[in-house]
Amino acid sequence: MEDDYNAELKNSGFDQQSATNVKNHIALVKSIIESTNQQLGEYNKDIENLRQELSAMKQEVTVYNEEINNTTKPTLAALLKNLKLAIGAQKDENSKLQSQLTELKKEKSQIQQLIISCINKLAILENQVGSYS
Repeated sequence: MEDDYNAELKNSGFDQQSATNVKNHIALVKSIIESTNQQLGEYNKDIENLRQELSAMKQEVTVYNEEINNTTKPTLAALLKNLKLAIGAQKDENSKLQSQLTELKKEKSQIQQLIISCINKLAILENQVGSYS
């Protein structure tokens, strides 16, 4: 019976040690869960802060885009209008120059005809003068 009692004490000591280990393990798990929950809360706060920053940045970019559109569109429209006017003026000038060139070619052709006529008359005159000599 004494052996049974000693064995029972040893077993209860083991049980007490196991219970202590289980309690320690539960306490450790509980601590880890609390730490994880705390970190999760911090991450959630960080996520919310980042979302707010992102929203603020989007608004800022939208404002800048609108400002750029408002300042550049009138300038671009004026430049485009000036370009179209310059293109039209250049086309008109090109047309006038083409007409003048055509007229000069006609005059050149007429002058060449006159020169040929004069050369022929000169040849006739030289033949006539040469025959009187």
